[in-house]
Amino acid sequence: MPDALEDRVAATARRIAALGDDGGSAVYRMSWWSERLLDWAMDHPEFKAQLFRFVDVFPALDGDDDVARHLGEYMSGVGVPKALDLGVDVADHVPFGKRVEARVARRNITRMAEQFILGETAAEAVEGASRLWASGIATTVDLLGEKTIVAAEADRYAARVIEVLDALADAAPGWTDQPLLEADDLGPRPRVNVSVKPTALAVHYEPLTRAHGLASARERLRRICLRAGERGATVHVDMEHADVKDLTLGLFRDLATDPELFHVDLGVVIQAYLRDSRDDLAEVIAVSSLRQRPVTVRLVKGAYWDTETIQARAAGWPVPVFEDKDETDASYERCVRLLHDHHGAVRAAFASHNLRSLAYAVEYARESGIPDEGYEIQMLHGMAEPIHHAIRRMGLRLRVYAPVGELVPGMAYLVRRLLENTSNESFVRHRFAEGDDLDSLIAAPDVDTIPGLDTVDRRETDPSDPAPYAPEPLREWRRPAPRDAFAAEVATAGEADVLTVPAVIAGERVRTTATIDSVDPDRPDRVVARAAACGASEADDAVAAAVAVQERWRSTPAPDRAAVLFRAAAWMRARRDALAARQVHEVGKPWDQADADVCEAVDFCEYYAREMLRLDAGGPVQSPPGEANRLRYVGKGVTAVIAPWNFPLAIPCGMTAAALVAGNPVVLKPAEQSPGVAWSLVEAFEAAGLPAGVLGFLPGRGEDVGARLVEHPDVAVIAFTGSREVGLAINAAAAAVRPGQHLVKRVIAEMGGKNALVVDADVDPDQVVPIALRSAFAYAGQKCSALSRLIVLDRAWEAVVPRLVEATRELVVGPAAEMGTQVGPVIDADAWERLRGVVASASSHGTVALARHDVPDRGWYVGPTVVTDVDPASSLAREEHFGPVLSVLRAADLDDALRLANDTPFALTAGVCSRSPSTVERCVRELRAGNVYVNRDITGAVVGRHPFGGYGLSGVGSKAGGPDYLHQLLDPRATSENTVRQGFAPEP
Repeated sequence: MPDALEDRVAATARRIAALGDDGGSAVYRMSWWSERLLDWAMDHPEFKAQLFRFVDVFPALDGDDDVARHLGEYMSGVGVPKALDLGVDVADHVPFGKRVEARVARRNITRMAEQFILGETAAEAVEGASRLWASGIATTVDLLGEKTIVAAEADRYAARVIEVLDALADAAPGWTDQPLLEADDLGPRPRVNVSVKPTALAVHYEPLTRAHGLASARERLRRICLRAGERGATVHVDMEHADVKDLTLGLFRDLATDPELFHVDLGVVIQAYLRDSRDDLAEVIAVSSLRQRPVTVRLVKGAYWDTETIQARAAGWPVPVFEDKDETDASYERCVRLLHDHHGAVRAAFASHNLRSLAYAVEYARESGIPDEGYEIQMLHGMAEPIHHAIRRMGLRLRVYAPVGELVPGMAYLVRRLLENTSNESFVRHRFAEGDDLDSLIAAPDVDTIPGLDTVDRRETDPSDPAPYAPEPLREWRRPAPRDAFAAEVATAGEADVLTVPAVIAGERVRTTATIDSVDPDRPDRVVARAAACGASEADDAVAAAVAVQERWRSTPAPDRAAVLFRAAAWMRARRDALAARQVHEVGKPWDQADADVCEAVDFCEYYAREMLRLDAGGPVQSPPGEANRLRYVGKGVTAVIAPWNFPLAIPCGMTAAALVAGNPVVLKPAEQSPGVAWSLVEAFEAAGLPAGVLGFLPGRGEDVGARLVEHPDVAVIAFTGSREVGLAINAAAAAVRPGQHLVKRVIAEMGGKNALVVDADVDPDQVVPIALRSAFAYAGQKCSALSRLIVLDRAWEAVVPRLVEATRELVVGPAAEMGTQVGPVIDADAWERLRGVVASASSHGTVALARHDVPDRGWYVGPTVVTDVDPASSLAREEHFGPVLSVLRAADLDDALRLANDTPFALTAGVCSRSPSTVERCVRELRAGNVYVNRDITGAVVGRHPFGGYGLSGVGSKAGGPDYLHQLLDPRATSENTVRQGFAPEP
C-alpha cells in the first residue's frame, strides 16, 4: 500500500477510536452480563466453553430445579468466582436457594438476549427499528431462524419475514426524515431492509440435495422479494456456513437476473475469511452489472470460523477459511478495493468492528473519488457501541444488523456473538476488554501473498516409511468438481455391460456351469454382474491352494505383507469414483454412502498395515538378568471370510486385509447380491502384488460354499459379518472338531443390532431430528448399526416426535443413481417382501405415524416408516428388521429410557442426545452397546477413530478398525532363553 494511503488509514482509525472515547466511558462497557464475567471468560477457556454451552441449553430447561441442575453441572469445577454472581452454590447456603440460582441465571441470559436481539415480535421489531432510525441509525432486520427440517417451518419462516417486512413498511412513512440514511450518490435507499437466511427457507438445502433445496428456497424467497418490491424494501440474502455458500450464490444469481425482480433492491453477503471470497465477489459484481438497480454487497469477515476450521480438519478437507487473522484482514481489504473499484455497478456495505478495516474502507473510497455517502458501514446491534458512536459522529451512514425472534432460535445467534466477542482474534476483545495498544491493532496486515483455496494432496503411503495413519477424506460434495466427476462415473456404470465375475483358485480364474446374477435394486431387470456359483468342491480346492502357500505367506516379512496393503489402498484410491459408482448400481447405495464405503476400504488397508508393523515388534514382556524373553505374533492359518452385501467393499476388505497382513491366506466368499463390487477387491490385491494362491475368491450361495468353508478342517479362522441366525449357526458348526482337524477354530462374528437412541428432555430438536433421520434411514436402514428404536423422554416428545414424522415425510426417496436421493431401494425381492410385511403389521404393535408409499413404481422400494408408542414387548421393538422402519418409544424418565434401551439381546450401537453432562455420563456408563455415540449419528464408524463391533448377540466383542482386531488373527508365541553360560551373561 502506498505510504500516503497507509498514513491516512492509520489516522482515520485513530479518529474513530478518539470519537468513540469522546462518547463517554459507558459506551465501552459490555452491557451483556458484566465486565467481570467477560474478562473471566476470556481468561479461562474452560469456563468460557461451559458458560456458552449452558447459554445454549437454557431455553430448553423446565423450571428452577432443571436450570439449577444444569448450571451446577456445567459450572462445577471450572473456577467460578462468587463475585460473578452466577448463583452457583447458592442453593447450599440460602433458603429456596435453587430458585435464587435459577433466577440469577435467567436474569443474566435475558440481559444478554436483550443486548443483541432487537425484539421477539413484529411489533417489537418496528418499535426498535423506529427508535434506531430516530437516532440516525438504519437497520437490517434479521428474522432469527436456522436451517429448517420440515417444509411447514420454511413456510412459517417466509410468512414471518413478510409479516415483519409489512409491519416495517407500514410504519416507515411516519419516521422522521434522515437524508443520510435515505440516499447515496447512486439514488434513493429504502427505509426498510430485511435480511433472510436461505437455509431457513427450504428443506434439503444441502450440496447433494441441492436441486430440491434450491427450488423450494427460490420459490419462497422470490415471493418475499416480490412483496419487498411492492413495499419499496430491500431484501438482503445472508451467507451462512461454507457447505451452502455455493448454493446461496447460485440462488442469489437466479433472483438477481430475474427480469421480474429487476426493480427490487437486493443485497448479498460476501465473507472475506473464505479463501475463494474474491472470486465470489467478482461473480456478484458481474451479476450486479446486468441490473439497473445495483446489488448491495455486505462485506463481512465471517462468523463461523471455529466451526469451519474444526469440521474441515476432522474431515481431512482443505480448510475453507484463512487460518491466520492477518490473511483474513488482507482478504477483506482486497475485497474492499474490488468493491470500490466497481462503484456504481455495485453498492458497498462494510460490516466490521475492526477499526483498521473500517478506516481502510473509508480512505480507499476517498482515494477513489467516492463520496462518504456512497457506501455504508454496518455493525451488529448491541456490540461495540463505541464504534457505532464514532461512525455516526463522522457523518457516515450506519446500519445495524438487528435480529428479531424468540429466545430458542436466537440461541445459536447469541452463542456465535459471544464466541465472536471473546475470540482470541477479536478486535472488540483486544480493544474494549483488554485495552490493547491501538497502534498494534490498526497496523497493516503482515501478509506477502493471500493464499487461495487448497486442494487435497493425498500422497500415497511409502511402505518403507509410512506416515501416521489418517482416515481417507470423504468427498467434499459442496465442491462442483467432485459432484461432476462422480456423476460421470455413475452414468458410465449405469450403461456398462454385464460384468463377468469368475472364481479364483490358486491364482487361476475359474468358471462354473451355474452362475448367479446380481441386479440393480432400482432396475431388477438389469443384470449388473454374472458370477460363478461355487460349491463344496471349489471350496475344497480353494482351501487346499491356501494351505499350500500358508507357510510361505506366514514367513513373508511383515513389512512386505504391509506393503501389499498399502499398494491395494493406492489402487482403490485411484479408482475411487468407479468403485463407488459400481455400488450405486449393484446394491443401491446413494452417492455419499457409496463413497464412504470405498473410503472405509482404503482405511482398513492403511490402518491394519500399520498395526501389523506395530505388532511385528512383539509384545511387552519382562526379561530379568540372565534371561531373554520375547513375545511375537504369527498368523493362525487359513481364514475364511464370509462377507455381507450392505458394505460390499469395506467389510470384505477389512476382514480380508486384516487376515492377509497377519500372515494368513484367505478364501473370500462374497455376498450373492454383490459379487461385482467384491471382485474389485480381488483386482486390488492382485494389482498390489499379492502372490498367487494367497487369496481365493468363491462367489456362491451361502448354504453351498459358505457352509463347506465353515466345516473344513483346515480353516483356522472364520470372519463373518451378517445376520444373527447365520452367525450363531457358524459358531455352532465351527465348535465341532472334525476328522483331520488339528486346531480350535476362531470365529469372528459381527451380527445384527436393535439399536437405540435415547433422547433427553433438554435436547435441541433441530439437532436431534437430523441425527435420528440419518441414523435410521441412510441407505434405507440397511446397516447393522442403524437406529431402529428411538426412545424419547416424555417431556421432549411433543418437541421431537411430530417434527421427526414430518421430516421423514420430506426424505427424498428414489434411485441411488440420482444425486439427491437419500433413501434408495432395499437390496432384493426377499427383503422387499419381508419389509412390506413388517410395515403391514406395524399397526398391531403401535401407531403408524407415517408409512411412505410415494415411492418409484419400479424397483424394490419400501418407504420410510415411523411407528410411535410401540409396545416394548412386541416383535417390532425387539427383532431386527434391517430396513427403513423406525420404532419410537416413550419413556417416563431416564431410568425408564435406559431400561427400554437395554431390554434387548443385542448390544451393537446405541446413543444419547442430551445437554446434561450427568445424563451423558450415566448413559455412556449404562447403555449396553459396543459403540455408544453422544449427540451425533449412531452410524458411520471411522477406522482408527471408532473401533466397531458389539457383544451380546451382536457379536463376539471384536472391534473392527481398532488396535485389538489383528490379535484375533494371530497366535501369540513366547520364547524364553537362558543367557547365562558358565556364569557369564551378555550385557543387556
